[in-house]
Amino acid sequence: MERLNKFLARAGVASRRKCDQLIKEGKVTINGRITTNPAERVSGKEIIKVENKVVKKEELVYIELYKPRDYLTTLYDPRGRRTVADLLSGVTTRVFPVGRLDSESEGLLLFTNDGALSYFLTHPRFEVEKKYLVYVEGKIEKRGLSILKKGITVKDIPYRIRRGEIKEIYSNCSVVEVTLLEGKKHEIRIMFDYLGHPVLRLIRISMGPLVLDKNILPGEWRFLSDEEVQLLQKYQEEKLGR
Repeated sequence: MERLNKFLARAGVASRRKCDQLIKEGKVTINGRITTNPAERVSGKEIIKVENKVVKKEELVYIELYKPRDYLTTLYDPRGRRTVADLLSGVTTRVFPVGRLDSESEGLLLFTNDGALSYFLTHPRFEVEKKYLVYVEGKIEKRGLSILKKGITVKDIPYRIRRGEIKEIYSNCSVVEVTLLEGKKHEIRIMFDYLGHPVLRLIRISMGPLVLDKNILPGEWRFLSDEEVQLLQKYQEEKLGR
């Protein structure tokens, strides 16, 4: 038995929050009975409908993609630009990207139909760490990273990093590993612009316990191993105190 909102999220209906909303709006029925309680327990054997459509619990799928530059993190673009969906040839299950990477960014992008996991990995209140390798113009100093760790405000929006470590310094650029707890739009680029070190290249290298596979090239993908899925699930349970 599991909570109704969790069942719907795992079935790929929507995120946990959106499922809560659908239930509270009376759009979900169990064996013909309207329920407005997201915490109601279900076994999955019931006839559960959302807006009169039967929900069938899909097999959960987890895919790791190395997102290349110049691809939008969306499944469809009305202007016909390239999207990450164009790279998932051979995937027959309906999956969606977990979080976003802007067009010019690259690296780890997880796809799944597990709405509960997606919500957990992306909502700021769960403080899931995301690590990035950032190539910036010029020779950066530790003092700059200290400023970002304390936090800055740009156009009334606060930004901060959790950790920052200088990895390499060259004559005209620096490589920094940055850890964030949330992903505001263009957050890393805005912070390093503030320091006077524009971003040249931005690669997400991890999300929680999941690390970018060094054996896949930009544009390539693979299914997560059972061990990786279990690692994500264990991490989720530990963070939620279950």
